[in-house]
Amino acid sequence: LPFLPHLSPMADPVGPRTTYGIYRIDHAVGNVPNLQEAYTRIQKFTGFHEFAEFTTEDVGTVDSGLNSVVLASDSEEVLLPLNEPTLGRRKSQIQTYLEQNEGAGLQHLALKTRDIIQTIQTIRRVQTTSLLGFELMKRPSDEYYRELPDRLGDQLTPQQYEKLEELGILADADDEGVLLQLFTKPVGDRPTFFFEIIQRIGCPKTQGEQHRDEMKSGTIHTDMERPGCGGFGQGNFRELFKSIEEHEKTLKV
Repeated sequence: LPFLPHLSPMADPVGPRTTYGIYRIDHAVGNVPNLQEAYTRIQKFTGFHEFAEFTTEDVGTVDSGLNSVVLASDSEEVLLPLNEPTLGRRKSQIQTYLEQNEGAGLQHLALKTRDIIQTIQTIRRVQTTSLLGFELMKRPSDEYYRELPDRLGDQLTPQQYEKLEELGILADADDEGVLLQLFTKPVGDRPTFFFEIIQRIGCPKTQGEQHRDEMKSGTIHTDMERPGCGGFGQGNFRELFKSIEEHEKTLKV
């Protein structure tokens, strides 16, 4: 930058810049040792309300469990899930995070795209050709994709199911819509912070909701889906934890 001492201005690189299609943060997830304590403290100074709640049984993680609650702002445009570890047949992934991070902290940021297939294709291409960017978590099992149409039915087309399997993208749904998601590997040398890439489908805002958002922001609102559409991937927690566990093995000497 020209205003920094001892540095000369530098022209922008020639040619189009790579874009991943990511346009906003959808939610930020925190891991804490005591969920009720953290929930009460954050709720008091933010005024956020409870948006959703999950337990170990809800997310199917008997081996490596958690309890989770999602806090939301009044508009529900700001979503803050919180996780605490629970006892299981093995150490909870949340407990591993707390130990490796030396306390509570941000587990991951969920970044939103309107076309996750294009976004993941671009991430893979950049990582393969330049060795830059993020490494993505290992593709789920063949069994996962065999069972996926039974779980989601006709909410996705056969072509979409095929693309999800090809790119290793996970899918889940709630009563309103569908969530498509994929996680990066931890960005450092410890099993702590990572990114999530997501697309929400099937919960369009009403014209009244869109108008309200435009009036609040002063601009045309770019997010046309209702907050939390499709849930938070609780049906995929088993696959996520399995991928993290396999990644942890590669870090051990």
